[in-house]
Amino acid sequence: MGRAATLVGIWILGYAIGFIGYVALAETNALAFMFAALVRIFGNYQIVAAGMVGLATSFLALVIVIAWSYWSSPSKV
Repeated sequence: MGRAATLVGIWILGYAIGFIGYVALAETNALAFMFAALVRIFGNYQIVAAGMVGLATSFLALVIVIAWSYWSSPSKV
């Protein structure tokens, strides 16, 4: 798989995970207290939601890239 295809695949997977995470966040009550507290601290719902989704997606993308680096064959440069 080429580099561009790999990066696009990771990007699409990260987007999908972030999208599902955002939708699930609105449906779960376990995170409601923490989310409400962060909204009170930062004062803006969109900033808190974007920060949480971005943080979760960045961690998952990092795990995916690390796993991919372990499973791919070493480069002969």
